[in-house]
Amino acid sequence: MTELFGTAVTVAAAVGAGVTGGVYFTFATIASPALRLRSAPEAVAVMQRVNEKALRPPFMIVFFGGALAACAAAVTAMLQDDSAGIVPVRVIGAGLTVASFVTTILFNVPRNNALSRIRPSEGDAADAWRSFDAGWSPANTTRAVLAITGSAFLASSLVQRL
Repeated sequence: MTELFGTAVTVAAAVGAGVTGGVYFTFATIASPALRLRSAPEAVAVMQRVNEKALRPPFMIVFFGGALAACAAAVTAMLQDDSAGIVPVRVIGAGLTVASFVTTILFNVPRNNALSRIRPSEGDAADAWRSFDAGWSPANTTRAVLAITGSAFLASSLVQRL
């Protein structure tokens, strides 16, 4: 029973980390560079809309569910027989996935909240955008790498059993 549950939560965690990592990667490689080509008021307004849309259930379920599943995957891995040597791989994958989640909460969310208070039509948009992008983009790239790597470790822990 524990092994089946462990496999299920590991699959959920790997998929969740892969999806969120893909979102962050897409933002780092496509959306952020495109926003930098726009005027600061336009970039602020677009990013505010993006942040609003991110708070809807489709992303929130994957974001929170993936992190929760990663925690469960780590715990169940430590409760299983490790004759296949999967525990370290699964725990590392779960840790990377949770680290991506924590990076989002500690670095990206506060910057999103600060940006939400800016009025794009006012004169402080340029300074606000520069400050936002300077802190948010490196954190976004970090969380992308963490989530994608976490997903790879979690998936690897599943195929090691085969």
